[in-house]
Amino acid sequence: MKVEIQSETGTHLVEIERRDSELIARVDGRTYELRVFEPEPGVYTLLMGPRVVEVRVEGNAQAGSVTVTAGERTWHLRLLDRRHRRRTSDSGSEGRVSLTARMPGKVVRLLVDVGSVVHAGQGILVLEAMKMQNEVKAPKSGRLCEIHVREGQTVGAGELLAVIE
Repeated sequence: MKVEIQSETGTHLVEIERRDSELIARVDGRTYELRVFEPEPGVYTLLMGPRVVEVRVEGNAQAGSVTVTAGERTWHLRLLDRRHRRRTSDSGSEGRVSLTARMPGKVVRLLVDVGSVVHAGQGILVLEAMKMQNEVKAPKSGRLCEIHVREGQTVGAGELLAVIE
């Protein structure tokens, strides 16, 4: 997954890749190999070699804004994922809008049925990626006319999940 993050210090390119039980994070070209544990929602323990760091994340990444606290330091981050911005800009558009997986994962739960009327921002399904459950939300109001996945199915990044018209 690639995302641009804007903080008080500027804009940074972040790439995250999962390898077995490790997470490889590249921030502006610097590589970090991590093991990540989530002892409770919004709290992460990062193991970086001999270093152990507890990180608290507050806010809503899907909405594009989070606050990250590690020790005494706090960062206010705005996520600038181009795919996310494009979907948001389509939110008022007419016609069909395709929902695609932003990263590889597993469909945990379908929240609405085909034919249901949905509202912009309403949860359509839950996708688990990197041991986190993410709610995939409707980018616009309309009718859910197609669901292309089933619960328990593994999907790849960019794979079609559902269609709203």
